[in-house]
Amino acid sequence: MYSFLLYAASVSPSPVPGAPVGDAAQSIGPGFVGFVATAAVVIVTIFLIRDMTRRIRRVRYQGEAEARQQALVEKGKGVQPDEPGDTPAR
Repeated sequence: MYSFLLYAASVSPSPVPGAPVGDAAQSIGPGFVGFVATAAVVIVTIFLIRDMTRRIRRVRYQGEAEARQQALVEKGKGVQPDEPGDTPAR
């Protein structure tokens, strides 16, 4: 067992074959095209979230308005219509 530990500690890793060195190592990556694609995804996501928020708010307001309208209709059912010739209340 000790011989394996000594061997593992003494062996240095060999470099990966075909790995770029120097300037070639810096050229690996998404570059400008990757930046533009990521920025476009972020911008589209922001617009989608704003649109979704606006639509949800509109649906909520529509429901509240319908509830208020229904409450007014229920409230108005008990009111008797004015007689012909009556003057409006002031």
